[in-house]
Amino acid sequence: MDSLLLLRRTLSAGKEPALLAADGSAATDIADAAQLSFADQDQPTAIDLATPTRFVRQRAQVGEAGPVDLRGVYFAWLCRDQNVASYLTACQEKNIANLTFVERTSLITWLQGADDHSEFIVSEKQAQAKDKAEAGKPAAAAKTPLDPRLTETYANERVLQDHNSVLDGVKPTSFEYVRKEAVTNFLQPARERAAGASRRPTAAASNGSSSAAAAVSNPARKQRREPIILLSPSASALLTMTNVKDFLERGVFSSAPTTASGESIQTISRASARIGQLRFLVVDSVDRFKPDYWERVVAVFTTGQTWQFRSYPNGLNNPNLLFQKVKGFCLNYAGDPLPDNIRSWNVDVVQIDKVHRFRDRETVEGLWDSLEKWMEARGWSGRGVQS
Repeated sequence: MDSLLLLRRTLSAGKEPALLAADGSAATDIADAAQLSFADQDQPTAIDLATPTRFVRQRAQVGEAGPVDLRGVYFAWLCRDQNVASYLTACQEKNIANLTFVERTSLITWLQGADDHSEFIVSEKQAQAKDKAEAGKPAAAAKTPLDPRLTETYANERVLQDHNSVLDGVKPTSFEYVRKEAVTNFLQPARERAAGASRRPTAAASNGSSSAAAAVSNPARKQRREPIILLSPSASALLTMTNVKDFLERGVFSSAPTTASGESIQTISRASARIGQLRFLVVDSVDRFKPDYWERVVAVFTTGQTWQFRSYPNGLNNPNLLFQKVKGFCLNYAGDPLPDNIRSWNVDVVQIDKVHRFRDRETVEGLWDSLEKWMEARGWSGRGVQS
């Protein structure tokens, strides 16, 4: 049975194939699995994950064109609800060749049965004819190696993409942050200037510079500067934009769903006897960070992967230096092994019970206690302004 067709029929029947290790035991991670087992009537069929399929990449770069193995096809299906960034990150973590947006969309649509044709899938007759032709070739008819200069030229080629493949994503993007920033940075200051210009001088204003100095020195007139918490964008992170509010604000942990939330920012309200009332901003990307935003970062959650810090500015892209300047946390299931890097970094490990949710509140309060002590020592007040 053709592996690609067998996978489609299994998924269309509402079943999921099982991952098997090399010794035939069940595997939970596709990176450690060796076979994919299909329930074919009474006799299960197991196919090696390294088996090439009829899904053929047509890209021109050297080493990228050709059939995609069963591992790459099934992993694309497992990540069907993830956005492009999460899918690419997961492929890098598990050392699995990623498909392009167009390829992955075409494959998933075909596997779901929504389309009977895919430009990347070779028909069974064509595949059989190619196999016969390959088998009939003499050994001496091997391909002549490419000229090294031609190989280098192919390696530097890039696929031309249109606006559909570049701008479109698998999930809708929320641009609510643009409206909020426009109101904060443009509309409100303009209204304040207009209101100030319309006021007439009063007798109290005769003091001149003394009144202006008193207004500036009033903490209530200072711009609100909420502290910022950074999450890891890794697909393996337990704390994401979808569950961080419930966890940090309500003290309830829930497993992060496979689908992206579409939220680019979350706000967390926190009231404590130590630092008063504060509102925290939580983000998982620093792409839109301005230089002064880094002064407001108080905590960074990490999974122990150094690539998380590549886009951080100089002096903060080294985790050993970063976690001397901000509070570091690693959220981990109790009993699971810790990444090696976590042991050498200045990071607090927060253990989450896999089953008992009543312990979440105690865990979260311990996290906040550690962070608030760190913030209090650095002068953060209940207004979100550093003194």
